[in-house]
Amino acid sequence: MVSYTQKPQNSTRMVGLGVVVLFHALVGLAMASGLGPKITNMITETEVAIIDTPPEVEDLPPPPPPPVDFELPPPPPQVVLPSIVFDTPPPATAITQVQQVERPAPPPPRPAAPAPAPVQRVMPALRRGAEQPEYPSASLRLEEEGPTTLELCVDENGRVGDAKVVSSSGFPRLDEAALKWVRRERFNAGTENGQRTAMCGFRLTYEWRVERGR
Repeated sequence: MVSYTQKPQNSTRMVGLGVVVLFHALVGLAMASGLGPKITNMITETEVAIIDTPPEVEDLPPPPPPPVDFELPPPPPQVVLPSIVFDTPPPATAITQVQQVERPAPPPPRPAAPAPAPVQRVMPALRRGAEQPEYPSASLRLEEEGPTTLELCVDENGRVGDAKVVSSSGFPRLDEAALKWVRRERFNAGTENGQRTAMCGFRLTYEWRVERGR
């Protein structure tokens, strides 16, 4: 237990006693001066009270808490790692033996395919002694003349399978007369490498002149 000192209580009592002594001295002085009866009455009516104040308690820090006993968890089991042996790589200065491998010889290049022989082509042509187209009488009278160009398809027998005007003479009567003439005419068939064959795109131009028709 902690014992507290009584200094504050003793000082309070001394103050009280001093007040009492001072009071009696004042009373004696008053009586000597002729104020005794009045002061006596005041003394009888006055009560002197000495108040004892409770001792002041110093604020002390609270005592530390009692130690708490608790159990620690058991330590984890010890794990023993196996010993690992790493292969040591060869040093950078190590010389590696290189084995020579013979590569197979590349196959010989294939011979280039021979270029195809050029095609010997002969276009169709008018037969010798072919008749001339008939000049329209109206065109002769009006003196109409000019070239008419036709495009033909000629089969392997020399007959015209198709015909059309690709360049006009400027006179429809002359162009129609040229188409009528060429459709009934026979041609020498065109050939490829000596063999007769049908051909299209063969063009024939006939020049219409008035002196030929007279």
